Amino acid sequence: MEFGIKKLMSNKKLILINASIAVTVFLAWLIFSEWEKMEIGMKFVVTFFIAVTIGLFVVLVVLPIIGDRIGAFFFSAPEEMEVDELTKAAAKVTQGDYEGAIKAYKAIAQEDPDNRFPIFEIAKIHHEHLRDIDSAIKTFEDSLASKEWAENDAAAMMFRLQQIYLEDKQDEEQAKKLLEMVIEKFPETRHSANAHHRLNELKKIG
Repeated sequence: MEFGIKKLMSNKKLILINASIAVTVFLAWLIFSEWEKMEIGMKFVVTFFIAVTIGLFVVLVVLPIIGDRIGAFFFSAPEEMEVDELTKAAAKVTQGDYEGAIKAYKAIAQEDPDNRFPIFEIAKIHHEHLRDIDSAIKTFEDSLASKEWAENDAAAMMFRLQQIYLEDKQDEEQAKKLLEMVIEKFPETRHSANAHHRLNELKKIG
């Protein structure tokens, strides 16, 4: 029922807009062809109808567009805008445009430097899609060196970096160094406990 009412209102609005355009075209023709011959009273009537037609067009078309734009600017949630950009970046990955996706994620990271998600996605593209292990490592190392990350973010990057060194580069020593860094940087935390556990596992393997 509600949908039907909205549709009816939309149709009425469309009819009014079309009628306004038609009247404007007719009056424009009338003015250019017959204005000099018109009496004062007729000129007044034509001018009045022109003003009404322009007013209807402004009310029905121009003002709603301006209102929508202003509303979108002031009331659109930043999260929605961010999600939209993330969706676009993810779509580029799906399309195989990996360089475009990396560029998009870098832009997101620049806009939101405390968000680790785009960093992980860039490294993932290098690692899984481009098979460029060194670039994946550099992505994490540059990010860790660029700023002081929150504990959970820094630890997550260091653990992922350790995993890449161990599994892809077969560099056990560097993997151990990263785990020791986690223990030193985040003592008496779950990250430290996790790093101790991984170190013990590596020692058993070694």
